Amino acid sequence: MNGIELILHKVFNLIGFNQIQDEVLRHLVTTRLSQPMSKAATVDYLKSHFDQDIQLHKIYRYLDKLGNTQQDLIQQISVEHTRKILGGNIGLVFYDVTTLYFESDYTDGFRETGFSKDGKHSQPQCAWFIS
Repeated sequence: MNGIELILHKVFNLIGFNQIQDEVLRHLVTTRLSQPMSKAATVDYLKSHFDQDIQLHKIYRYLDKLGNTQQDLIQQISVEHTRKILGGNIGLVFYDVTTLYFESDYTDGFRETGFSKDGKHSQPQCAWFIS
């Protein structure tokens, strides 16, 4: 195991996801956190870096299983852990940053002109959201 994997496995267990005895879940969660990529790329990454031979069809089957039978348990584990670390209080704010732009005429390394869904193509936007 490499350092990232060791740390993420400990976090996975600390949260309580290890209550679900499924290595596919562990691999998907830890890989998604350390190397966010497509499911097909995840299969290649697991094989090349950890000698884990998980077939792509198994990932898709697992996602079906997750949605059909394990979603409630995963949500319960997540909420319980979140309550524990936040002292019992959970607040949630949704904020849409898909069309973030700055009211400025100047650009820099953070603000660049680019695509805007609301037609402000000439306005500098957060460079993280420009593709």
